[in-house]
Amino acid sequence: MPDAVIEIEPGSTKLAPKMRTRLTEIARLLKEDERSQLRLEGYVPVGGSPAWNLGVAEKSLRLVRDYLESLRVPAYRIQLAVFGGEHEQRRDNHRHWVEVYLLRGRR
Repeated sequence: MPDAVIEIEPGSTKLAPKMRTRLTEIARLLKEDERSQLRLEGYVPVGGSPAWNLGVAEKSLRLVRDYLESLRVPAYRIQLAVFGGEHEQRRDNHRHWVEVYLLRGRR
């Protein structure tokens, strides 16, 4: 299960306040353990062409990554995975989303 699901309105260039709050909490958890990393997986609803879906998912990933970097999360601690519409998981047919996984370092 993801540690957070960040929903993004189609065509939006900004995150909703609730999503920014959730990412701020994730960034705080990441900073507590310097061995931890984040994996961001981008998804869009099924329906567009594969190329379009991948492009939209990539834009969503960049939006989330850029916000995390503005919170001083180093880029090297963020992994990106673009899935577009390849996966049939549907959170909401009107939104794109990014699943956030906190990968904790081994002690």
